[in-house]
Amino acid sequence: MENKKLVTVYIVDDDANSIELLRRLLSEYSVEVVGTQTETQKAMDEIIELEPDLLFLDVEMPDMSGLDFCSRVRLFVKPEMKVVFYTGYDKYLLEALRRQAFDYMLKPASKPELAKIMTRYYENRLNSIQTASAKNDKQQPIVMIVNAVSEHTPLHLSDIAFFRFDSERRIWEVVRTDGTTNVLRHRTTAEIILNYSDFFVQIHKRYIVNIQKIVKIQDSTCLLPKPLQDNRELHISKNYRHDLMNKFYNM
Repeated sequence: MENKKLVTVYIVDDDANSIELLRRLLSEYSVEVVGTQTETQKAMDEIIELEPDLLFLDVEMPDMSGLDFCSRVRLFVKPEMKVVFYTGYDKYLLEALRRQAFDYMLKPASKPELAKIMTRYYENRLNSIQTASAKNDKQQPIVMIVNAVSEHTPLHLSDIAFFRFDSERRIWEVVRTDGTTNVLRHRTTAEIILNYSDFFVQIHKRYIVNIQKIVKIQDSTCLLPKPLQDNRELHISKNYRHDLMNKFYNM
């Protein structure tokens, strides 16, 4: 899997101060603002070229309403792009919903409102990832695990939750989705595990997780589905966080 960019954002607003405020608030999230524009025609061309994941769009633009702009640009971009209408008036809410708006935010942008939108966006994106993973589950490759007595055990990718390093025994083990574990041979290293599959990502010097099995990232901890939902050991180290977030939202 390629090391893709984080969630990409584009902002269209005829007020430069509003753009700067929103850009500053977005800096707290795992996003990259790939472009901003005050003119709709230039914005149209750039959005078609850049294909952002998330578009913040002012409704009241001088040369074209944001509502009409949304309808036109949707003809040329990927259907997965989400549009957040972003305006000083709530009278456009119903029409925005009719234009398939993902969300609606009143100006001036505020931390609490943006937090709600971004949380909803991340949850929506994660649900899409998990749905796609479920559909493709049967097509996923077999991972050949070599255990402590040199037995080769074929495991389906979807059977693996994470890998854990036992610092006392100085050995890696694989934790399956049903909670059972297999001890790996002593020569196994983190590099060898990461080479098993692009869906394995290191989150700590002691943990490598199957990114498809992450249900939620909460307080720097990866949460897993049942029956591992009470597992709270998968802490994300600062050194590995960027790579994890990058892959998590770009599978």
